[in-house]
Amino acid sequence: MTPQPHRWKVVLLDRDGVLNQEPGPPLTPEEFLWIPQSPEAVARLKTAGMLVVVVTNQAAIARGRLTESGLQAISEKMQADLKQAGGSVDAIYHCPHHPDWDQGQRRSTPQPCSCRKPEPGLLVQAAADLHFSPEEAVLVGDKTSDFAAAERFGCPSVGVRTGHGGQDGTVACEPLRWFPDLAEAVEWILST
Repeated sequence: MTPQPHRWKVVLLDRDGVLNQEPGPPLTPEEFLWIPQSPEAVARLKTAGMLVVVVTNQAAIARGRLTESGLQAISEKMQADLKQAGGSVDAIYHCPHHPDWDQGQRRSTPQPCSCRKPEPGLLVQAAADLHFSPEEAVLVGDKTSDFAAAERFGCPSVGVRTGHGGQDGTVACEPLRWFPDLAEAVEWILST
């Protein structure tokens, strides 16, 4: 896929391993620890006029380890920290499902959903709600499932070596480029 960087208006960010440190996911606001320079990188995107959207799998909800209100509290802490750094995210989309778990109970038969990456459901929903096309977006992730979701959605992806660094082996998919962290990925996105 050949990117058209000058047309990118939207940056889709995975959360765990891109914005906050792994191992994750954080289950309380206090456990949400930023990867160095990530808040400033988000602020740079916002200063450049980009739409910034978080798209994150949160299977801890299906496993019964996290509630929707708990996730909301973590998101509020994230936004407050970003505000202090001069940034924000425009929207947060999460998948609360896991094919093998539901309400803290193991399923007898796996039930996949369309919103859990590598499926593109979160990206499709964000595009519909926020009125952008795949050609206008780029996704930054740390897992192969992030890159596969971007590919299925129709946008390019870039990988960061923080978090899983593409070593999760979920699917066979590679990003357009690799960077050490979000700060360097943002530098490239804004300078390309």
